[in-house]
Amino acid sequence: MAAIKDCGIPAMVLMERAALSILSEMEDWLYPSSRIAIFAGCGNNGGDGLALARLLSEKGIQADIFLTGNTEKMSRECESQLSILKQLGIAVNSKSAESEYDMVVDCLFGTGLTREITGIYEEAVRKINHYGEKGSRVIAADIPSGVCADSGKILGCAVKADLTVALQYGKAGHYLYPGKTMCGHTVVHNIGIPESFHNIGREPSFFSYRAEDINDVLPKREPSGNKGTFGKVLLIAGSKDMAGAALLCGKTILRSGAGMLKIITAAENRDLILRELPEAMIYAYEGGPEKEKVKQSIAWSDVIVAGCGISTDENAELLMEMVLEQGEKRAVIDADGLNLIAREASLQEKLYRYQKGRVILTPHPGEFVRLAGISMSAYKEDPAFYIRKLAEQYGCVIAGKDAVTLVASPDERAVYLNRTGNDGMATAGSGDVLAGVTGALSASLESFQAACAGVYLHGIAGDLAAEKQGKRGMLASDISAELKELLKEKAAEKEKGI
Repeated sequence: MAAIKDCGIPAMVLMERAALSILSEMEDWLYPSSRIAIFAGCGNNGGDGLALARLLSEKGIQADIFLTGNTEKMSRECESQLSILKQLGIAVNSKSAESEYDMVVDCLFGTGLTREITGIYEEAVRKINHYGEKGSRVIAADIPSGVCADSGKILGCAVKADLTVALQYGKAGHYLYPGKTMCGHTVVHNIGIPESFHNIGREPSFFSYRAEDINDVLPKREPSGNKGTFGKVLLIAGSKDMAGAALLCGKTILRSGAGMLKIITAAENRDLILRELPEAMIYAYEGGPEKEKVKQSIAWSDVIVAGCGISTDENAELLMEMVLEQGEKRAVIDADGLNLIAREASLQEKLYRYQKGRVILTPHPGEFVRLAGISMSAYKEDPAFYIRKLAEQYGCVIAGKDAVTLVASPDERAVYLNRTGNDGMATAGSGDVLAGVTGALSASLESFQAACAGVYLHGIAGDLAAEKQGKRGMLASDISAELKELLKEKAAEKEKGI
């Protein structure tokens, strides 16, 4: 509403544009005998539905309109739309009939809903879903009623849509689970609010990258640079019988643009790494790591990536202590490194003292709840809240890997909400690839930016791999290979100024 007041566009104009947007998404399935039901509330979302009914009438299609709620508290704009319908002789009903419909449009609630749906509204939601189960195509105006636009929570019950027409911009509830499952396919329509007015009145809680944004984020490679210029990354990964983590992460680091790579790993992994990744330097320790050699390697590096497949034994604990006690190098910590931090109070204390914002932690949900000391059910209730909280607690960037990955900074900036990737990426080694690309980007970008860009690119590479391999058959190495091709393409676009 603040944007409407400040930019001066009348709400009725925006309502008309919203109705036109919904109609445009329906047109492919419209024919003269189409049977359509519109469930409208008494707020502006309901007004969108009433305007839609009038537009359908102009096409010769008389929709059944079911108005739900207290008409004495109806918004001014919704009241105006209702008055127009009455003047045109278009009937509005208060209760739905037992009938069959080709399409059912949900205009009960918009994005402002914060309370649980009960009573007559719950009955209306269940009726819409009943029609959907019988074969009606369910279309939600802006967001399915019952989905919290800010968090994706289900507020008691919610409409399960086949298509959601998001108005002006996507909301967090469209992309966060469980709300995402209720939206079906989401399309965003611009209804005429200038971009500069989107967030008037409050700071945005989330942001996402679009395809056109990433070229501006990726670091420029200087033609006069050398291998030292593009970043020296130290990878601490791989224990006995866990060479794969070091290889996946190491290859991805080099494929993502780092100039030099050194790997600290167990001696059992030496031959395989030298054969498969001859570009890397290696310190393979026998028995246990020598402190002086580890210190020298840390001093040499610009960025440290630690934790992939290192186990949680005393050697791994020593390595993590040495990484954290130096306190200032940019670092990405994943997998076993996170489990060690969750287990050892001494490592937590070192992390608290680390230079703020220089460490990126990349936990999956299981690792996250151990780090945060909360239950899985609490995390699932509001992951964004807990990810923000942990970032503030540790003074680290947190990339919470999940079906929708969120990245939070220890300052008060908005949370990055990732919209790339697919369920085929839920495969062993995918996290090692993410740690690798994030570590390489950390050599040239500040940590929060590197984490957001790493998550975005990792997801795009996963989408490309799924197209070629299928979600069921794709491997983490497929993601790494696609990442190389993706960055090659992005580099070419950047050079051309696309």
